[in-house]
This record gives sequence, structure tokens and C-alpha cells, in this order.
Amino acid sequence: MGLEWMVNAVMLAFCSIQDIREKEVSLWKLKIYGILAAAVSIWKLFSPKDDLPVLIFRLFAGLLPGIFLLILARITREAVGYGDGLVLLFIGLSLGFWECIGIFFAGLLGVFLAAVLALLLFGRKKGLEIPFIPFLFTGLAGGYFWMKG
Repeated sequence: MGLEWMVNAVMLAFCSIQDIREKEVSLWKLKIYGILAAAVSIWKLFSPKDDLPVLIFRLFAGLLPGIFLLILARITREAVGYGDGLVLLFIGLSLGFWECIGIFFAGLLGVFLAAVLALLLFGRKKGLEIPFIPFLFTGLAGGYFWMKG
């Protein structure tokens, strides 16, 4: 497992546990996650396998899904949490655009299926909140094993 995948897996696991229990993630965990994601990106820049301009472009392109989710959080008055947007921003920063998009869509599929299951089991409940970060974690794990296999 590459360093960037390991950092994301460990941090998503820690953040997922708290997101499930409390429906929020501590700021100190997000700070640590951001520092580790930035460190992974800096490490990639100083040990380039590709051209430096390509790496810098991938770095900034990887931020786009997280920025989109942060804007969506602002527009919806936090129906989508800022923590979810920050976590996606860190995933994109350390893994890149396409991996981040794949993890994001896998997470969206998981949330959709969980919402349908909750609707079938519990009926229509107003105010039902489904934490998103655990689905990002499963999307990351699925994406890693998909690419490895």
C-alpha cells in the first residue's frame, strides 16, 4: 500500500468512527489530516516520477472535488457538512483528481443505497442524517483494491 493510500485510510478510519457516533469530526483530527495530506503532496513534489508541472497540475486539480463540496456545504447551509468537504479536499490533495472523483462517487453510491435502505426499513423520517465520511472510507478501500487487482 502506498504512503498516500495508507495516510488516507488511517485518517478516514479515525474520522469515520467519530462521524458515525457524533455526526461531526473534531477540528484537531481535520488539522492532523490536512497536515499529513500536505506532507504527502510535498513528498511527491520532491521525489518526482513525472515532470514537475504535471505534478503541480495534478495537485491543484485534485483540490477541485473538495472545493465543490465546500461550496455545496455553504449553499445548503451545511446540509452537507464542511468536514465532508475538507476530508474530500485532503483526499484530492494527496491522491489526485481521478482517484478523488472515484472515491467521491463510490461514497455517493453508498450514501444513496443507505438512504434507500433506511427509507424501506424506517419509512420517511424527517431529519435523518447519514454520515458521509464512512462511505468515503469504503470508497477509498474499494478503490484501492480495484486498482490493485
